[in-house]
Amino acid sequence: MRHSKAIYTGLGAMVGLALMTLQPAGVHAAVPTTVAVDGVLSSTGGPAADGLYDMTFAIYNVQSGGSAAWTEGSVKVPVFSGRYRHVLGASKPLTPTLMANLNKAWLGIKLGVEAELPRVQLQSVPFTVLAAAASKLQCTGCVGSAQLANGSIAATKVAFTYAAAKTKGGPAINALDLQCTGCVSVNEMSFNQDVDLGGNALKAAKVVAKDVAAGTVNAATFIGDGSKLSGIKIPSGTCSKPGEVVKGINPDGTLQCVSGMDPSALPKDGIDEISNDLIHNQFVDQTCGKTNVPIPDNNPVGVADTLTFPNVGLAQKLVVHLELTNSDLSSVTVKLFDPDNKPYLLYDKGGKGTKMDVSYPDKAKPVQGDLGVWTNKNPKGKWRIVVTDGKFLNNQMDGMIKKWCVGIQTLSNKKVQIKGNLIVDGNITSPGGVNIQGSVKLGEDKSQCTTSKKGTLRLSGSVVEVCVGNGWVPISTPVAFPDSKLVTPADGRRINTWIGNPDTVWTLCYRRSTHGASASTFHSKCNKKGDTVTIAKLDNGRLIGGYAGCAWQSKNNYGYSCSGSFLFNLTNGHAYHKKNYHNGNSNSFSHNYWIYDHSNYGPTWGGGHDWYVSKNMTTGYCNLGHTYGCRQIKSSTNGYSGYKDGACHKEWCGSYSSWKITELEVWYKNKF
Repeated sequence: MRHSKAIYTGLGAMVGLALMTLQPAGVHAAVPTTVAVDGVLSSTGGPAADGLYDMTFAIYNVQSGGSAAWTEGSVKVPVFSGRYRHVLGASKPLTPTLMANLNKAWLGIKLGVEAELPRVQLQSVPFTVLAAAASKLQCTGCVGSAQLANGSIAATKVAFTYAAAKTKGGPAINALDLQCTGCVSVNEMSFNQDVDLGGNALKAAKVVAKDVAAGTVNAATFIGDGSKLSGIKIPSGTCSKPGEVVKGINPDGTLQCVSGMDPSALPKDGIDEISNDLIHNQFVDQTCGKTNVPIPDNNPVGVADTLTFPNVGLAQKLVVHLELTNSDLSSVTVKLFDPDNKPYLLYDKGGKGTKMDVSYPDKAKPVQGDLGVWTNKNPKGKWRIVVTDGKFLNNQMDGMIKKWCVGIQTLSNKKVQIKGNLIVDGNITSPGGVNIQGSVKLGEDKSQCTTSKKGTLRLSGSVVEVCVGNGWVPISTPVAFPDSKLVTPADGRRINTWIGNPDTVWTLCYRRSTHGASASTFHSKCNKKGDTVTIAKLDNGRLIGGYAGCAWQSKNNYGYSCSGSFLFNLTNGHAYHKKNYHNGNSNSFSHNYWIYDHSNYGPTWGGGHDWYVSKNMTTGYCNLGHTYGCRQIKSSTNGYSGYKDGACHKEWCGSYSSWKITELEVWYKNKF
């Protein structure tokens, strides 16, 4: 579901005013005491939504501060496509006395409860109400030349200077000569080309048209030129930089320019608008009560059901959905109780029929109570519904609550929903340096798998799991040695197969490049941690290792109880297990020399030793064939079947000791 944007949020971005000139109804008609004002309301991103808006208008004598000389409102003003019109004085008239007492008039507008917008200076139009005072002069010649001379007239603060008419005496003529009626004819006031009103052109309410007085404004340009004679402000400036667009218009008439797309200009829930409705960050989290709950008839207590709504965050909108059946809905009452036990009367015998499928407050409003109070609140806790049926029907069950749910719409900053197929063509580089194309990274989710999370994927350790509604189920083979620098997942499965448990997941206890090349460090980190696997990379490219079926302990002796131990070579893919000695073999005692556990040795196997790693964790030797069998047996004269045999050295490590370890890891068993 989509939510409605907050009506007043950000609507102060721009208010343009157009003061309309009033036309008198007739020569002797009463002067109107109203003035029309036009304007524009815009929210972030475009015009404000259509509707009625609460607006308050005030006129001040100063541009900022001070007290209002006149106020009107709040009044309901209709807005269509962002434009509005209001008649100042419609409910509280603009009187001549009011206008006469104003030195300058500044109009202030408030929208709802928001702060007043920057004031706009009113020009000459509102002061025409002063004509009401002049209309009372019902005489001819009662205002003489003495009162008109040199602007001395003080009537209602209007300063009048001489007109400098050119044909009746030239520039020398002044107001003292105007003692006649009609002595300035229409011909003398015609404007054929430029307007030339002389040096003292016009003073009305102390607004001086300087450009007109200087003769710099002609008839061709005297239209919306920003001369402040009309009060109309034409947008000024240009958005001329590459990629700039017009975001809006400031109250002073200048343009607001942004480079390309301004993220701050977008609403937080606007991702669906710019993604062709494919990506959403608004979600509906819904929790439902029991289904098919029978409703007893003729029972004042009715039937109740309770659900517990989880803590999923603040609600942009709360919706209660209800489906029920009854033989006669006109006898049914439905009440809802929120976590604070506040009641809401959803339905009260208000209609006919046998089925109800409705959402509150989307499709119907509660009879009593406002669910809108949960906006921006967390509705977590117990919600309870109570349905009563007052109709007598043999005291039987009459219908049922088929389904009822509480849901909230939330705006998330942690997840998005994609409608349609997701195609990934990016790539990442794994710790082992392998480039993985089209990768998707899963996070570790330790929460419980519930019905609402059904279909969710997570990474649990090294295993990908899916929520099936009542538990997490693995959908991938576990990685035996997660984040190993030496072992691939395929090699890890091979080692686990040799050991006999393909699902074992191991934990790193020592890495040469991380923890330092020291046998004492190896023992301090890996002793007494159970079975271990050691993998070493040699400078000749061989990748070899061994499994110890018991814990290292630094006891400076052989590990006689480490049954199942073996050596392996991942390069040739072969494991070397303990040799089978026949009865009477003089070296049969060595079959218990599984490992050699010495505090000054690195990981070491066999009684010869078959594989020895020195205390510097870098050098050592390979002498396969003493405890662990060699595949390249040439003779058995020494009783060890390959021991000290060059062919065995070559197969196992490439040579007896002409190699160095470049990396070594030791892992201990961690049951999956």
